Amino acid sequence: MTQTQLSPWQAPEPLLSAMTSPLIPVERIIPASHAGSKRAVMTELAMLFHALDEDQVLEAVMAREKLGSTGIGYGVALPHARLQGLSTPLVAVARHCDGVDFDAIDGEPVFIIVMLLVPEDSTSEHLKLLARFARALQQETFRISLLQAADAEAMARCFVEAGFVTND
Repeated sequence: MTQTQLSPWQAPEPLLSAMTSPLIPVERIIPASHAGSKRAVMTELAMLFHALDEDQVLEAVMAREKLGSTGIGYGVALPHARLQGLSTPLVAVARHCDGVDFDAIDGEPVFIIVMLLVPEDSTSEHLKLLARFARALQQETFRISLLQAADAEAMARCFVEAGFVTND
């Protein structure tokens, strides 16, 4: 009997699904965005939150963006906002094919965009989750795994294997 070799970014699928559920479902991942601007990519992401008003989401993240760019460098942006009516955090991800100008702190284009929405009253949770994403995305190996992932499913698996899950 031959055992399948797993890369460091892969875990046995049944083990992952039996114990956890993804914080970022495949349906909320755009593996190949071609949006022409920061606003356009954020509009694409806002549209992935089907239960929410996309205009409200876009308005909230753009208002936060006016306070200062959420482009944290390393080709990464973490647009985020608090929204009234949410009970749990919601996340959507886009991988931009060519890089998009996000006014990032290092002046470089952004290729990985992680949009985080949290309940309006969850300041502590918001900051902790934002910090977790920032720490993970500052790791070159994690960024490379996301950039090289074949599709949305592989990208979602990268996040799950990095610990971005919720317990059922």
